[in-house]
Amino acid sequence: MRRFLRAAMAAATLSMVVPMPLYANDSMAVMEAGGLRLVRDAPVEILTEQLYISTTEIRVDYQFRAADNLGTTTLVAFPLPEYDLAWHSYSVLGEDSDTVQSRSNFRVWVDGNEISPQLEVKAMRNGIDVTSQLISYGIPIDSLSYLGLMNALEAQSSQARSWLQENDVVRWNDGYDPEPLWTAKATYYWSQTFPAGKTVHVRHAYRPIAGAFFIADPQLRDFSPADFCMSAGEKKGVLNRLKKANHGALLASQVRYVLTTGANWQGPIGQFHLIVDKARPEALVSLCFDGLKKTAPTRFETTIRNFVPTQDLDLLFVNSDTP
Repeated sequence: MRRFLRAAMAAATLSMVVPMPLYANDSMAVMEAGGLRLVRDAPVEILTEQLYISTTEIRVDYQFRAADNLGTTTLVAFPLPEYDLAWHSYSVLGEDSDTVQSRSNFRVWVDGNEISPQLEVKAMRNGIDVTSQLISYGIPIDSLSYLGLMNALEAQSSQARSWLQENDVVRWNDGYDPEPLWTAKATYYWSQTFPAGKTVHVRHAYRPIAGAFFIADPQLRDFSPADFCMSAGEKKGVLNRLKKANHGALLASQVRYVLTTGANWQGPIGQFHLIVDKARPEALVSLCFDGLKKTAPTRFETTIRNFVPTQDLDLLFVNSDTP
């Protein structure tokens, strides 16, 4: 019963903001003894990039070209930054088998042919890699299921619990569910050849692992101008909707996307095209990015030439009411 109540409270708390996972532009990487490491100044140019973002799907289309007369073969990595297992297990409340891989359904096509990327997942606590220890205990390091994760933690032996508690990886509190304290760091990667003088088309698509949260009046008033660059008019519009909303709250979600790894390639992005889709005409979307224009009832777009990404995207989507 405590488990059910705790999960229900996490899903129903109006003022809770669930941290969303970040997603990043492709980057060059090398495989070392400790795993993947991103590197800069790849001898490859991004001729074009088209990025589509919604709460249910992210699609990225690239046109790459080797920047020299030799060509190169390298690892291409798509990193997701570390995400909090406790927050995500509460917010997603998925099936026992749900993981980053199953939930995101990440797919890659190169020149029209689908390939199978590999996935590296590490469990980190205070900058220390605890992956092997958790795996040896049979604990899923990237589970998106609250119940599945709790079952695995509660099944641990007294010896395992002692190690996990002493190393500040899991906290056990009498009368409550165990609290996972590690974060999961996931990176998709694959080997890619960029022949000299040839354009390579890379496309990938996936579903954001974005739990929903509720936004209420006190929380919205605390937003600063820097939060999603929400204008006074937009904030007023949300406040007006809140007055009419069921239970005084609106269903919202946050999607973050890391653009700055696009600067790891050689030179600027020749042409960058961004599409933001709020899915429903009555929904609201706000983000800090200049030049977006409304092109359809649910779409906002912009095109930038010789684009050097210096900021990441942080998008807030607000629906018209609670479900």
